Amino acid sequence: MNLRYLETFCIVAEVGSLTAAGQRLGITQSAVSLQLQKLEREFGARLIDRSRQPVVLTAAGEALEKEGRQILRRYRVAREEVQQSATEVSGVLRLAASTVPGEYLLPAVLADFHRRHPQPVVELSVLDTAGVYRLLADGEASFGFTGSRRDDLGLVLEPFAQDEIILVGPAGMSAGLYKPAALAEWDLLERETGSGTLATVTERLAESMPGMTMNPVMVMGSTRALLGAVRAGAGVGFVSKLAARCQVEAGEVTEVQIEGLQISRSLWVAYHPGRVTGALREAFLEHLRQWRSKGGSGRYG
Repeated sequence: MNLRYLETFCIVAEVGSLTAAGQRLGITQSAVSLQLQKLEREFGARLIDRSRQPVVLTAAGEALEKEGRQILRRYRVAREEVQQSATEVSGVLRLAASTVPGEYLLPAVLADFHRRHPQPVVELSVLDTAGVYRLLADGEASFGFTGSRRDDLGLVLEPFAQDEIILVGPAGMSAGLYKPAALAEWDLLERETGSGTLATVTERLAESMPGMTMNPVMVMGSTRALLGAVRAGAGVGFVSKLAARCQVEAGEVTEVQIEGLQISRSLWVAYHPGRVTGALREAFLEHLRQWRSKGGSGRYG
């Protein structure tokens, strides 16, 4: 039995949607469906009822979920013990990251790590901040990268990089300095609940502009979707400066200044203190620290 297919099935059972499961795993909905079909062929039984939304487990599916979660739990325990005793930088390293670090910072970090340590296989899941912490809590990721910290899970959090959240509008919009009241007049595009960017913006606006109310006209499930809607003239939105940099420089969107509002944040790497053992994880954590000490600017010697 393919454990990856079993893991996919258990996630579908948890979230009730093939699309949502794919987003958590970083694969397409069709890939999720294909894995489920292969699992059903192996067991010779239908496992989920796809005609209902959210999807519902069949009796066979309920039996498999109960036993499957125990199998995955035992596998993770065994993997932890093996990796903790490993002396070579090899094996599989599972990472989880929210959109900004996952799409705009980690690719360069991982390329550097691969050049130094070509043997390990790195698996990166890109999802929202809530999902990152969920994978860490479940032991499904060794390291998580996010723009919003949580202090209630017993995790170690180290600053990984610095970011700024900016307000962007369509090309041609004046880049001048606006009064805070303008925020209530514009069509606002927001990130979805669970986004670290949304959490940071909400917190800073409450601190800087108490009483300010804004009603979003759209809620977007990714940074790229929000930037695309801004480019199309749908409104303005708060995004990571790292994510918007190329589009601002190309004149595709306009960075807008609000009087008295500047939002900066740390991007964090989070991990369980007892799980960063073994040569692979220790090497990766050291790599992150060296990358940060060099200002996150790329290769180091």
